[in-house]
Amino acid sequence: MNRRSAPLALLTLLTMTAPALAGADGRWQLGLSFGEIPVLAGSFKPGITVGYRLDDTLFLGLELQAADHLQRDGSSFNARNTGLDGLVSSTERTGMRAFLGLRYRPWRDAPHLALGLVMNGEDREVMDFDARPRVIGGASADGALRIVQTRGRGLGLAVGMGYALSLGGPVSLDTGLAMALLGDVPTPRVQFAGAGAPEGEAADAFRAALERAYAGNIHNRYHLFTLGLSYRLD
Repeated sequence: MNRRSAPLALLTLLTMTAPALAGADGRWQLGLSFGEIPVLAGSFKPGITVGYRLDDTLFLGLELQAADHLQRDGSSFNARNTGLDGLVSSTERTGMRAFLGLRYRPWRDAPHLALGLVMNGEDREVMDFDARPRVIGGASADGALRIVQTRGRGLGLAVGMGYALSLGGPVSLDTGLAMALLGDVPTPRVQFAGAGAPEGEAADAFRAALERAYAGNIHNRYHLFTLGLSYRLD
């Protein structure tokens, strides 16, 4: 089985086995979550979790997160990776995200391991730099510059881990991260605009450098992070 067929095969397996698993002894579980810590990241990404606990060790679940907009500014990894001074702002629009898979918890109160499919919608980051003389891609440029990086939507086979802290009764505080660690980071589409935009060979060289920096940032892999509350339906 190659890397491209593995996610589709896993999705098919989970879809086929879910009805049979739902008939086993266990508990349904519902949750509300968000995908960022608003105080720290200025984002929210509200989401829901629906799942079925097959036994004390296995949980089959689907996590969905809404699209979101956020202002990253100087905290943007991609803006810093440009190597340019004069950042004015960095804004990002993230697409809808989802994870379908199994969690395995070896014993009570232990962290869980996860395996499944992570699906991300299109992410688009707009970085604006002020007008000043610069050397970009080996050529001189002078003026304001806008860089737009777009990662297309996609899915991947993901692994992850998390933890559920019981708050008493059927309520728990849940957190988890699932990330497509196999294969390469998706290559973004990079566009330049403004009086200071590089052209020709300089643009090609700068675009290639941005693509390498993008690939070197683990945050740019397809992934889903959740933090929220879950309620177990006994």
